[in-house]
Amino acid sequence: MQRPIGLSAVVFSALLSLGTVGPAPVSDDTKETTVKTDSVRRQSGGRRTLFGDPYFEISADKLLATLDDLTRINPHNGWRHSTTRGEAEAISYAKNRLSKLDFLRDLGLEVEQENFRTYLGIEFRQTRVHLTVGGTEFEVPADAPAGHRDSIDLAIRFDSDGELNDTRADPVVVEGSPLVIRSAAQVFALSPEDVEGRVVFLDYAVIDRVINDRADAIDIAWELAEVQPAGIVMVTAYSNQRGLSHGSFVSDLPAFTWVEVDPFPPVLFVRLEDLDAAGIDSWADVSDVESVRLTWDVDLFSPGNSSLLMARIPGADSSNAVILGAHIDSSNTPGAFDNGSGSTALIEVAQALDRSRTAPPVDLYLVWFGSHERGVYGSANFVSSHSELIDRSLAMLQMDCLGRPVDDIENFVTLETWTYGRFGDDRMTWPNYLEAAAATRGIATLPISYYGLVSDNTNFNAVDLPNANLIYMNPYDIWEIHYDNHLHDPYDTVELAGEVGDTFEEMARVMLTAALQTGEDKPRLRVTPEPDRRALFVGSHTEAAHMSTASFIEFGMALTWEGFDVDTIPYGRAVTAADLEETDLVIVLPVHDYPSTDGDVTLYDEAWSGGEIDALEGYVADGGMLVLTNSARRLKYLNYAYEDNEDWGDANAVGERFGVSFNAASMTGSTAIAVAGHQLVEGVTTLRLAINNGVPFNADEGVELARMAGRSVASLITAGSGDVLVLADLGLLGSASGEPQNLRFWQNIAGYARGR
Repeated sequence: MQRPIGLSAVVFSALLSLGTVGPAPVSDDTKETTVKTDSVRRQSGGRRTLFGDPYFEISADKLLATLDDLTRINPHNGWRHSTTRGEAEAISYAKNRLSKLDFLRDLGLEVEQENFRTYLGIEFRQTRVHLTVGGTEFEVPADAPAGHRDSIDLAIRFDSDGELNDTRADPVVVEGSPLVIRSAAQVFALSPEDVEGRVVFLDYAVIDRVINDRADAIDIAWELAEVQPAGIVMVTAYSNQRGLSHGSFVSDLPAFTWVEVDPFPPVLFVRLEDLDAAGIDSWADVSDVESVRLTWDVDLFSPGNSSLLMARIPGADSSNAVILGAHIDSSNTPGAFDNGSGSTALIEVAQALDRSRTAPPVDLYLVWFGSHERGVYGSANFVSSHSELIDRSLAMLQMDCLGRPVDDIENFVTLETWTYGRFGDDRMTWPNYLEAAAATRGIATLPISYYGLVSDNTNFNAVDLPNANLIYMNPYDIWEIHYDNHLHDPYDTVELAGEVGDTFEEMARVMLTAALQTGEDKPRLRVTPEPDRRALFVGSHTEAAHMSTASFIEFGMALTWEGFDVDTIPYGRAVTAADLEETDLVIVLPVHDYPSTDGDVTLYDEAWSGGEIDALEGYVADGGMLVLTNSARRLKYLNYAYEDNEDWGDANAVGERFGVSFNAASMTGSTAIAVAGHQLVEGVTTLRLAINNGVPFNADEGVELARMAGRSVASLITAGSGDVLVLADLGLLGSASGEPQNLRFWQNIAGYARGR
């Protein structure tokens, strides 16, 4: 589950709007119409006449059994954490389950695994804690936090040998007597002599950054690491009472993530409840521990390797499709809720169709996304690589995820989406349609609108595919969504999921409804005009998933609002002149590749080929409009800028054809001033860049549109009968959280490109 951490209930509620407009329920007469598909007789909505109803094949027992399988994958060695063996095993598990579906296989089931790289990857080889009590040694289940997702300098402290891309098994083993710490005051009273040779048992509540101030939690963690204990074991305890700690984020971005201390002590974590194997039932019993031994072997990689799994179930009508998605990775806990629940629902949807011998009315795509928890990598890569499928799809529904609410909180089966409200249309056509369709099956759902990154479904907004996130939550009473629902904590287990099994069953049936009823009705869900123009993002040499089409959500929405079909040339595929035919706007993304060296050997280095540059130049000469972008650093969603982009200079290979030259020094600041009376900056006074990310450029001619610190930020150049809009920063097409400052600029670009 991805959501901005620390969003207050007041702010979140202000961004919600309830929808009541929805499609009329399908009439009973329509439901009784039988359809013949090959040898399968079925009724509208996927209901079979010969073998039964696929909806009855969905049950809590079946869901929980599959969920139990998933939560047993690679236990206490990373579970299904992004980029790990566990994630790969989970993909293989789903693939194996699909391979046994004989009816769907005969129908033409196609299963494809797509691999991609992430900026950082991790592998947990050994995370073990042994306790000696009464002279006897006991092993208790233990795990390790993953470290920072995007800063190698911070993340390397969570690599046990401190060496990037090392694949050797070389565990760190430390042993010492235990020292129990249960308050911040105890931490600040410690001296190096107090902790020398000792293993600290730290009550995680002391540094829990949900129930404590985040900065204070980091300060306490820093102070503890600085006195150099032999090792640290964070200990969580279960609670379902709001205000008490239950281990939120202990595995994924705990306070130690931002601690810069060398040497960095081994940091593991355990659940207090799991110490019962050593006869420890409470904190008072921890004093019985005579010695502690930690074994820690974790390796960090850049780049990391991940994948997604896509299954196509052919429908009676393949001119349309429905996409169902879920992320299969977890945050280094069992991950039953987040997001074993969604991944299980996809498997059980396929199982239900197979058992009932039901063919979907339109093509059904089930997609298990990898590396969501590293930053929605899987869905970002999917959006960039499947333009044709997206164009013919009716809608996309993502399930992320089930949860067990804390006491006194009433959750709802919620359908959240990002509307075109900022463009004047706040209808929630897809959530409202699903609400009505689910209601005919006795399932209540709550449609809401939220402007912001929610989950993998959010990436589909940039390409105008109606989408929603199916999640069990309370949008009106949020303290911290993960905390409130046992997401990203060690109690995200199948046992806890069993307490909300009925809801789990309802959510899986909503997924099945989305697949079958939507395919029958084929509702018009897009609120944008039918596209009569084409915009093409060229990401041929842009490896960073967050610098691809999916990240420019409201710029993409501005284009589709003006009647553009938004497509992408994905990373790894060269752009050709044929790709550019009948295209009205081309956005050239910056060259960027992940760290790609092995010692002194360069493994790969992205660059434009002469043929690609000729194709882009020819497109402009023939009257096309091209947007040429650059980026001094790697960008991630919400315009966060990280390490330097060593490939920034490759934009000059394209730019020189149009008299444009980018310069080495990045620009300081983030606010540019509009300086020209041109349609592209009409109504615009300032433009927001990603901080310190602009690459200054010189242009032989053209109209300067915006400047920052005396340098050009945006210029329009006429070349032949075409136009080239040069942007110093790709971040001009994205935005930070909150109101998008550049929205009018994006609308102007869309309007100008359409009017040409």
